[in-house]
Amino acid sequence: MSRSISRRHFGLLAGSAATALALPKAARAQAKTVTALGHRVHQTSATTGPGGDATEAWRKPSGASVNWVTFGDVNAIHERLLREVTLGETTIDVAYLLNGRAVPRNLKLFESLDALMKEAPLEAFDDFAPGLIAPLKLDGALHGIPVRHATNALIYNEALLEERGVTKLPGSFEELAEIARKLSFKRDDGTQVFGLAFTAAFASNFLTLARCFGGDYMTSDGKLVANEPGMVKALTLLADFYKAGVLPRNFATVNNEEITTWMQQGRAAITVNPFARLVTYNDPSKGKYAGRFKSLLPPMASDLVGKVAFAPTTEFWSLVIPKNTKQKPLAWEMIKALSSKSGTLAMALNGNGPTRVSTYSDEKLKAAMPYAADEAAALKASRIHLPAFDEQARAHDIFLEETQAAVLGIKPAQVAMDDAVKRVKPLLS
Repeated sequence: MSRSISRRHFGLLAGSAATALALPKAARAQAKTVTALGHRVHQTSATTGPGGDATEAWRKPSGASVNWVTFGDVNAIHERLLREVTLGETTIDVAYLLNGRAVPRNLKLFESLDALMKEAPLEAFDDFAPGLIAPLKLDGALHGIPVRHATNALIYNEALLEERGVTKLPGSFEELAEIARKLSFKRDDGTQVFGLAFTAAFASNFLTLARCFGGDYMTSDGKLVANEPGMVKALTLLADFYKAGVLPRNFATVNNEEITTWMQQGRAAITVNPFARLVTYNDPSKGKYAGRFKSLLPPMASDLVGKVAFAPTTEFWSLVIPKNTKQKPLAWEMIKALSSKSGTLAMALNGNGPTRVSTYSDEKLKAAMPYAADEAAALKASRIHLPAFDEQARAHDIFLEETQAAVLGIKPAQVAMDDAVKRVKPLLS
């Protein structure tokens, strides 16, 4: 999802979509055409691959068609979308919205779906992961339907564990920490292997580990808890990892592409990344460890095992309908098609992260995704990294600055998190 997408450059508007937007409104309505705005991978996962076209079962009998307006950059999608929804009328009927942009001031610009759902209900609505539904509600009204997710796990190279004599997976975070230390070593040829490596550009990566200690930056209802013991313990441990060389020296600047290369080359043993990265890591054309990468839900600290459930971090895209579009019923038909059980499965087989928990029980999907059971369990318990509020993006950056300062030893963990709370608190008022 967003982790693998450049945030620097605008994508080019698809030619067919641009042509469609040039059509008179009357012609578009007469042809029952829905204009959908999103990323290129959204169009691909909805229309192309082993699962087929997830819109076909709706389009063919209804005579409808879809014009895809796609960009290759997350910022470009949201700039276009938020500009369109402030106009008197928009040509965009359905749009993909990333959870980080589903803040109150933005959600107000999209249609409440409650009335549409009452008239034409979604199939098995309670099948959607609850952690993906709550962030889409504003004053009790639902404004989007989750359609694609990326949920974090630990991904490890079992060949390296065997090489270092690790025969048992960790049952607690303390055991995981010892394994990470054991997997940090230098080969005879001078190659350094890191026990743990992940990009420091995402707050969700830090929270994947902090939640093992019961830590968080904020609670779901907006309470700041970054300077409480759980978060401080996690950052203190990561700071120790950095000093000991368990984490790489360029920890603050390494990106996901470099992490992927290190994992495939056996230069890193464990990482924090979405389950979907397993497909890339296990690609036989990319390294000698194909098939040896496995997923693991992070274990809780020993004093919390059996007492507190782990909540994986997740990011997700939702389908929304602009308030100022004139084709709301038709837009809802498309959303229903894509988010139905059959539509969700088709997109999952095309490489999409399914937002329905039941999809993971399908035999075809389990054959394509050996880690399906692990991801299903993670998705069901998942929670976004920060609750939605208008200054969320600024708060995210502040948390990252202070977190990195703690891990790099610039500040003690407690001081860094106290400073984070002081800086973020004014953004909540």
